[in-house]
Amino acid sequence: MDDETNQRLLENINEEDRRTNTNQEANTQDYDFDSNNGDDEYLDDYIFDQSTKGRIKRFLYRLWNGPTQPVDDPAPRIHILMPLEEIPDRINKNVPRKIRILALILYFFLWFGLCYNILIPYFTHPPQSSNNHDPPILALSCESSNSFWRGKNAACGLNGELCPSIDSGKDVLFRCPALCDRGSWVYSLAPIGDQRVRYRGYFVGGGEYHDEKNNQLSHPYRADSFPCGAGVHAGLISPFFGGCARVSFDSKSQSSFPSTKGHYGVSDSIDFNSFFPNSYFFKTLKLQKDEFFSHCYDPRLLILIVNIILGIPIVYLASGCVMYWAINIAGFWTICLATDPPVTVDAMDPETYSHLLSIGLERFLPTCFILYVLWHTSSKRTFDTLPEESNMKHSPLTRLFLWYPLFWLGVLNNISFDRLPVDRLTIEDLKRQPGGFLAVGSIIFTILTCAIIQAYKIWLSGRFKKYINIYFTFIFSLIIISQLPGLTLRIHHYILAMLLIPGCATRGRTAIMFQGILFGLFLSGVSRWGLAAIAETATSLNRDDPSGKILPPELLDFNKNSGILSWANIPSDKQKYTLVSLLINDIERYVADKVDSVNIKELFTNSQLMTDMINAAMTKNEIKDEQGSFLIFLRIGRKIPDSNVYSDFSNAAILKWPSGEFIPPKPGVT
Repeated sequence: MDDETNQRLLENINEEDRRTNTNQEANTQDYDFDSNNGDDEYLDDYIFDQSTKGRIKRFLYRLWNGPTQPVDDPAPRIHILMPLEEIPDRINKNVPRKIRILALILYFFLWFGLCYNILIPYFTHPPQSSNNHDPPILALSCESSNSFWRGKNAACGLNGELCPSIDSGKDVLFRCPALCDRGSWVYSLAPIGDQRVRYRGYFVGGGEYHDEKNNQLSHPYRADSFPCGAGVHAGLISPFFGGCARVSFDSKSQSSFPSTKGHYGVSDSIDFNSFFPNSYFFKTLKLQKDEFFSHCYDPRLLILIVNIILGIPIVYLASGCVMYWAINIAGFWTICLATDPPVTVDAMDPETYSHLLSIGLERFLPTCFILYVLWHTSSKRTFDTLPEESNMKHSPLTRLFLWYPLFWLGVLNNISFDRLPVDRLTIEDLKRQPGGFLAVGSIIFTILTCAIIQAYKIWLSGRFKKYINIYFTFIFSLIIISQLPGLTLRIHHYILAMLLIPGCATRGRTAIMFQGILFGLFLSGVSRWGLAAIAETATSLNRDDPSGKILPPELLDFNKNSGILSWANIPSDKQKYTLVSLLINDIERYVADKVDSVNIKELFTNSQLMTDMINAAMTKNEIKDEQGSFLIFLRIGRKIPDSNVYSDFSNAAILKWPSGEFIPPKPGVT
């Protein structure tokens, strides 16, 4: 080998060594190893260990400690709108601080005064008619009312005697709040004949119908239908503004209540193809041309619009701290007094308004404490503080365009997210609602996506180690609580917001967006429901569903020749439930002590009302089958003597009358 060849080989070897050393130096510069933190040994391993294990170690080290130069800049200002972005800075620079404070105080007084003058008359002035002959106008909630019907099963007592007795010829006027298109839903099991109704509006039969001669505006609704929900279904009460309505009980008993199409997007009414002893229909509200009604319409939508509009200058012009407290306080009281109040105020009973204020004040103080903690753990970094060496500034328009709309989206949870097919995050509830698992899966996916995005932002800011420890503590605590005997873990949406808001303690757009919707959800929970427990008993979760603790007797058979209906008295460890209660078409018709049968034929003939209803049903061809029979629904339960305390009732058995064909009830209780 000649000298020239040897020289070339030597140059190639030196060049390869130089490139290797350069690559090692470049890789080392990617990491910030402090000579005082004991990482020298790791640095040596990093330089010389180029294996897969070494790469994993380097990845985990960087994941745990964050980037060499942490980054957590505020959301950049919008260049196209830079003149608008700079207006708050100019005001702060040119207007003295005392004048700004005075203007802010006056603005808050204006805000409060406007809302006060809109809302208070609705709470304190009863609705009235200019016709002196009209009865007082009742203030109802969206759900059932004792003025109409007391409840399901035997709540009305034997033959419905405990339910209101409405004199024939006298109309009933009432006022409904807004949002009864969804507020009239039943979330506990409600038996109607052989149906088990849940997660829908409770209005049976009815529907739009015009009879100008009798001022009639609807077909008859079964008397236990929720009046406000029925009014929305008939198209007579606005789901946005509520309103007053007039009903008449002159329709009395009906042989059937066919399902009809609803207005305002509500579901069709519930079908009941048998007789019921009482019903009502809607009439024209104004019976005279010059008649007018006052204080009928719910101002909650107007209050909401006013608060949203008046909050815009605060979000745009005020400091982060002032914006945070002003908008959160406004959101809390908007929910409590307008969009989703915890109690229904009856202007004829001043105690109800005082009770609403009492509940609001009870929940307001702990809410302020939680807001104070969340400000210092999260929002202060997002909206208020910037590094002294930074020349960047907050973007007021980003707060206005991102945080503010999402905040109100969360505040209006009863209108937005509550309309999803998700009632509670329990397996049983999700099974009962079509689309429940899909909706929950979408929610979980969205939360995980946002959590990953925000975790990356936390990592970029160099605080991943701190927050991963915090959230491991959260998760571990939830696991411990979920294992407590006799309790079920309940992550209410206000608790979920409290858990996630600390992880949004960065300054970018994502933190602004996530904090907006989370604070809205937090306020929606605490203002409407209070600080509900994170772990609840099975009884508290049961609502008004059957408990299953005391089983009813078992309906066995019906002898069509003798008319005897028999049942098996299943032994009960609750010896005080000695009476047997029999419901016929959801009305209690028979109560006896320690018996195992009853003569249905005698029961029908001994009551003139029952006889009349059966004879009327026999003339309704649309509810009869090919043999000329119609359905009668029978349910049975237990009762404590001299009380209104009942056990669960059975599912409905079906008796075809007059053929006598008997269909036993399905397993289960109601």
